[in-house]
Amino acid sequence: MIHAPQSSPAFRRLPASLALLCAMVAGASLPLAAQQRRTVAAVTLHKDPGGTRLARLPDPAPLVTARRRAGWTEVVLDGWVSARLLAADRREGFDLAVRGDDVRLRSAPNGDEVALLAKGMLVDRVQARDGWTRVRRNVWVPDAAVRAPAAASTARTAKPPAPRNGARPDSAAAYRPMEQGRGQGAAPAGAASPEAVRVEMGRLTPVYGAPDGPQAGTLQPGTTARVVSRAGEWVRIQTEVWVREADTKPATGDAMAGVTAAEVRANPSRYVGQVLEWRMQYVSTAVADELRPEMPPGQPYVLARGPLPEPGFVYMMVSPEELARIRALPALTELTVRVAVRAARSRFLATPVVELRALLSPTATTR
Repeated sequence: MIHAPQSSPAFRRLPASLALLCAMVAGASLPLAAQQRRTVAAVTLHKDPGGTRLARLPDPAPLVTARRRAGWTEVVLDGWVSARLLAADRREGFDLAVRGDDVRLRSAPNGDEVALLAKGMLVDRVQARDGWTRVRRNVWVPDAAVRAPAAASTARTAKPPAPRNGARPDSAAAYRPMEQGRGQGAAPAGAASPEAVRVEMGRLTPVYGAPDGPQAGTLQPGTTARVVSRAGEWVRIQTEVWVREADTKPATGDAMAGVTAAEVRANPSRYVGQVLEWRMQYVSTAVADELRPEMPPGQPYVLARGPLPEPGFVYMMVSPEELARIRALPALTELTVRVAVRAARSRFLATPVVELRALLSPTATTR
């Protein structure tokens, strides 16, 4: 008679190679939300360590991290893109290619901006929903851009204001396209990233709230700062200093000073709807037509150069009363104005569209 054993055979340890394989499979099966996220600073995203630039983070964002290699970290870029800005392209094992320059990758359909994708970037299709496609791709960033583990939630506290009156929220040219032929690790002009240019004050340096504006203070020789953007002979910098709390008071006024048109075009979600204080030069007046859908048909507007000292132009919507006041000024009169940003650029030109809120100080000086 054969008796079957009453207890299970003793557990045997898996071979080391099989145990490692099981661990890898288990880790790969975790959804992105369950994997460790770290905050990645505003930075350019590369195909390989130091390789072709594929995208850019305009603001810090929590991303899943993967491998590290020679001072670089691999991260997972995951989000939603308007389906009309993608094309089928089965190369290098990917499904889709980005059709335009600086296409917005969003956290959800019509959600917050996560990254700006370069034209031709290849991505994997994850899912589709109501004219939106979820895409994913691993990219590389410098180790210096990766910060402490991020909170579990990836939602931002405030949703950027939606563009109005015909402004295209996912238009392919939020700012100057990234140049693929630049040297290793270089970022576009004005990029806020760990790779941005750092400078040191070579002498006692006056500080201004806006180019050619009133002096706001001084920086001592040797003070270091990071260049954020450029406008003609001016550079906008960021530095960290300390002041005594007793010397501060609550801020007054709702206008932001020192913001350039280039910054508005680079970050429309940040500036559309905001009130800015600009100095501009009156050129002419006109009435909106179908070529400028960002303004209502028949809306009077002022064509102005600036914001000074930038060489570009601005369309400034005005009321009939302000139109009459401005028309009475000599051509090329400088205007100090407070304006609300209506669109970061018009349909066919890189010209911001703003709405006059206050005409502060027309002057007789010309350039």
